Amino acid sequence: MKKKEQTEGRKRVGKFELFHPANLQRQIDSYGYSFSMGKYSVFLTIAVAGAIGCGVLFCLKWYLILPVVLACAAALPRLILDGYKQMYEHKQFLDVSDYIEQMLYSFRLNQKILLSLRDTQTLYARGRMHQMIGASMDYIEQGIYQRDLYREALEIIEQAYPTNRLLAVHEYLRTVESNGGSCEEGIELLLQDKAVWADNVILLQEEKRAARTRVIFSLVVTMLLAVIFHGVYRSMPSQYTIVYHPVTQVTTTLYLILNIQIFCKANRQLAKSWLKVENLEQEKIFQYFQMVSSFEEQKEGRKSLFFGGIFLSGAGVAWLLGNLIVAVPVTGFGIFLLNQHKIGYRVAYDKVVREINRVFPSWLMEMALLLQGNNVQVAIEKTIDHAAAVLRTDLQKLSDNLKRTPDAIEPYLEFLGMFQLSSVLSSMKMLYAISESGSGDAQAQIRILVQRNSKMMDKSEKLSNEKSLAGINGVFYLPQVTVSVQTMVNMVVFMLVFLGQMRL
Repeated sequence: MKKKEQTEGRKRVGKFELFHPANLQRQIDSYGYSFSMGKYSVFLTIAVAGAIGCGVLFCLKWYLILPVVLACAAALPRLILDGYKQMYEHKQFLDVSDYIEQMLYSFRLNQKILLSLRDTQTLYARGRMHQMIGASMDYIEQGIYQRDLYREALEIIEQAYPTNRLLAVHEYLRTVESNGGSCEEGIELLLQDKAVWADNVILLQEEKRAARTRVIFSLVVTMLLAVIFHGVYRSMPSQYTIVYHPVTQVTTTLYLILNIQIFCKANRQLAKSWLKVENLEQEKIFQYFQMVSSFEEQKEGRKSLFFGGIFLSGAGVAWLLGNLIVAVPVTGFGIFLLNQHKIGYRVAYDKVVREINRVFPSWLMEMALLLQGNNVQVAIEKTIDHAAAVLRTDLQKLSDNLKRTPDAIEPYLEFLGMFQLSSVLSSMKMLYAISESGSGDAQAQIRILVQRNSKMMDKSEKLSNEKSLAGINGVFYLPQVTVSVQTMVNMVVFMLVFLGQMRL
């Protein structure tokens, strides 16, 4: 509980509180690293000197250099904290990766959670994971619990390291501890899943570091470009120069401040947790799913016809009046409205399909684990409550239909049938085959299911990585936008100054 309180305390510290060096030092100490005021002073001096140097380079007035210096000083605490948080989150990931692997290997030998915890703790001479495993073992050895001894004991580790992989491993170990039986197949599946997950997280880390390097390179190149343009304006005769023009001065100041923010944004991407499963717009995705499920083309087409007809009628009037400037865009917008229901459906459909491809392999892995000790119908029922939003509705329908017609194949084929996904269809056919097979045939079918699921899990992880990389890859273009805006503003100012001198 003490560790949980510390974690919650870290989250409550706001960015303004970090301006106080003592709060920053306390935050870094909570990550297990040491940080002194001497280091902070060195970083602050470098940041301020760099901001002043940029201000002088662009010939900013002193009162405009000051906001750049303040922006730099304000960003420094978060940059420092993010640097230590990157190391902390990477260590968290390595701790969980090693913990899962060692726990599974140890449990395969003794099939006892307490003994497996004791073996695993020897990997960590000290540190947070060592303490969490120790607290979990103490809870088990005391034998005092509310509902479920092993669930409550392992929750100590789960709260410190929140990730679905850990939850799945602990759930399986608790099931085997309680019910007994062979655990070879289940552990092999979890080890394969852990390997896929760990490899993809490491790959994502490398890709994010490379993306941040590209952002920094983009910032440097665009800054050099801005300096070159500044040198051109500075070399012009005094009556044409715009270096000290108020608009140029303010634009350059904003340009430098925005570049600081861009660098902070790129750096922050690496400080995110590699463990927490982010809620990737689940509510919005579920709304898309409902839209696709309840879509009525004729009804939505009538709405589009109504709104599109209004704009096309207005465009027709504009054409008759000879106002082409109004008629052309209104016509285009009217045509868009005529087809907006189809466009909206296509966008929603593609997003839902992408999400299904991302989450279905995780559900299938859970099914494969549950099938070690349950039949297909019971396994499906157990997955409903914590399944992804896009799967939950159809899983409930599947479960209800199987209760009415347990031997029919139709409920399996109707699962997510509107999307016609070959990977889903083939997996559901295999689940039906498992439900109809004897115990020997079922185990062989489950092994085939596991092999197929490993490939699907790898694809799913890569889809998640693409979503995670989208943010930092988008940042790469921001320096190009800022320098383009600054250049355009300066060119407009130059043209105004030049034309003003021509009139004289």
